Amino acid sequence: MQASPAEPVSDKSYRLFRIVFVGLILLTIIVLASVITEFRAVNVRKKLDHALHLERSIGNLLSLIQDAETGQRGYLLTGEPSYLKPQLQATDAIDRILAEINEAVAGDSLQTARAENVTALTRRKFQDIAATIKYYRQGNTDALTERFQTQRGRSIMDSIRLDVQLLRSIETRDVELRQRQLDSLSTVTTFLRLMGVIGLATVFYYIYSQLRPLVSTISGWNEAMAAEIVERRRIEQVNNELIASLNNKNRELDQFAYIASHDLNEPLRTVSNYVEVLNEDYGGQLDSKARELLDTIQRATVRMRDLIETLLHFSRIGRSEAAARVDLGCIVNEARENLELRIEESAATISVEPLPDVTGYAVELRQLFQNLLANALKFHRPGHPPRIEVFGRATAECVQVSVRDQGIGMSEEDQQKIFDLFTRLNSRDSYEGQGIGLAFCQKIVQLHQGTITVDSQPGRGSTFTVTIPRSLDYEQVRVRPSN
Repeated sequence: MQASPAEPVSDKSYRLFRIVFVGLILLTIIVLASVITEFRAVNVRKKLDHALHLERSIGNLLSLIQDAETGQRGYLLTGEPSYLKPQLQATDAIDRILAEINEAVAGDSLQTARAENVTALTRRKFQDIAATIKYYRQGNTDALTERFQTQRGRSIMDSIRLDVQLLRSIETRDVELRQRQLDSLSTVTTFLRLMGVIGLATVFYYIYSQLRPLVSTISGWNEAMAAEIVERRRIEQVNNELIASLNNKNRELDQFAYIASHDLNEPLRTVSNYVEVLNEDYGGQLDSKARELLDTIQRATVRMRDLIETLLHFSRIGRSEAAARVDLGCIVNEARENLELRIEESAATISVEPLPDVTGYAVELRQLFQNLLANALKFHRPGHPPRIEVFGRATAECVQVSVRDQGIGMSEEDQQKIFDLFTRLNSRDSYEGQGIGLAFCQKIVQLHQGTITVDSQPGRGSTFTVTIPRSLDYEQVRVRPSN
């Protein structure tokens, strides 16, 4: 391809121009293929988001129906109106959940028809529940017997589950189809990139043969471009793996919340109800020891229910709002107002210095400082009213807020384990609590990508210091499901 000395300069330039033009065409094809692939990937991700929205809404729908049925059964068995509370709450929330399901399948006529059918069946189900309760109140045993014998409610529920399964299966199939399309397009794009690289290599070789002094520079550019492509693919693969892992964790958390709110609370309610029945119906026949044992069972049930609610709250930290600018002074004052009764009972003194602002989650930050103040109020020295100081400072990189008390303090060894779940340094008889408050604090601080430390000595009080970065992209570090 080397030009002869006699070859006119104009012909040589024209040939070089054609080769460069071909190279630009190949490069354009590669870029267009990459752009198309990215657009298809965005569509697949959107479809996946819709599927996740639909799955969560369906789970909420089934949960509400189960709550309503549970309330109905409890009311029919005991006649206690308090059992109707879950049914009333479910009735209030059902319209919103059905609207979310219809919105998630908007644009798909087949899915929309199934969603509308689910909506109609759900309303029939709630009408059936309401009618059953009405017949029970009226004492219409014939109507109740007819409903139980025909199993109308079960038939409606089976129809709801069938349509819900169809909604899920079609949505899943659509996601899989789009993913396969994306994989096929990625294969074509990879082939085009390969062909483009070969073509560009030919072009560069020709340019190299014509412009030998620039060959080393062009070669260096090619190596850098190839390395960047490999690195981008590696980063994309890592990001996809992280997204998949986070989605799995979110599903596990949702499953945990479902089990905790239904499968765990239901047996506790049953135990509590039977204890109340024993006390009311047979209390006069029991001796003091038996009544004491029943009281112990009742208290243990209440503690277990409180523990479940606390764990649910713990698992939902950081999943309910968006990060915003927060006035820490207002947050601490709100936490202090929530603890006003404890403060008055213990004759405590709390001083709060001016505190800086920070970007974060207001609800979680309020819970953080409320827990720290509650601990300071709880673990004071007997005979000495609690004295608590809250102060802070801001630097260019972070905000630090400290809560100092003059309570019982702790050893250096205990400071290493106080942030673990269910860790108690004192007996339950001495100080109440579940051993989860400081674990809450640590999780909230980690949500803000910060740290929490403690400086303490036995008998000389403790100082908890929270450090939170001033600038951080919270939408990238926060883990929460789509709502």
